[in-house]
Amino acid sequence: MPLDSGTVDRLADLFREGATNRAAALTLGIDRQTAGRYRDTLGFGPAPKRPAYNRSSLTIEQKFITHTQPVEGGHLEWTGRRTRSNGTPMFTHRERSYTARSIAFRIATGRAPDGYVTAECDNPECVAPAHVEDEPGRTRIRAQLAAVLGIATALTECGRGHNTATHRRYDRDGHAYCGTCHADAKRARLAAEAA
Repeated sequence: MPLDSGTVDRLADLFREGATNRAAALTLGIDRQTAGRYRDTLGFGPAPKRPAYNRSSLTIEQKFITHTQPVEGGHLEWTGRRTRSNGTPMFTHRERSYTARSIAFRIATGRAPDGYVTAECDNPECVAPAHVEDEPGRTRIRAQLAAVLGIATALTECGRGHNTATHRRYDRDGHAYCGTCHADAKRARLAAEAA
């Protein structure tokens, strides 16, 4: 049975306001299938999906803290889940996955990290905000260590010609290496293992 023109106009208004078929049907006292049929006829496209149910009212920083436990030396131990591949501390907040260290970095600095975030203290598993650094911070700290230890290098290019100002990285001991060459070697090693 077709709807009268006033109901069709009201239905179109509800669809314009973002109502779902169910909400429009309840408002107008019609069934959902009829509302869905008129949605198609009126050219409104598919009904919007309901927003995902958010089980937690915690902020991302508060949720991060719920998965940590203080340990000796001012470190924080991760008690939440980890990735299967390499054990990276992870958690989900509002249907998005985050690494624990990236949120720790955000807590410490108020900004998103640039590159990977690692613990720069004596506990490589630590997720304490004061103990993590992103790639530029890590490079700066390790370059300072190399200078203090007297192992800094004045080379402007690596053996393959990569500019060290852009590609130089440092290991935990302050020894320099080429980040691009290191990444290329890792890719080649993984490709060889997969073959």
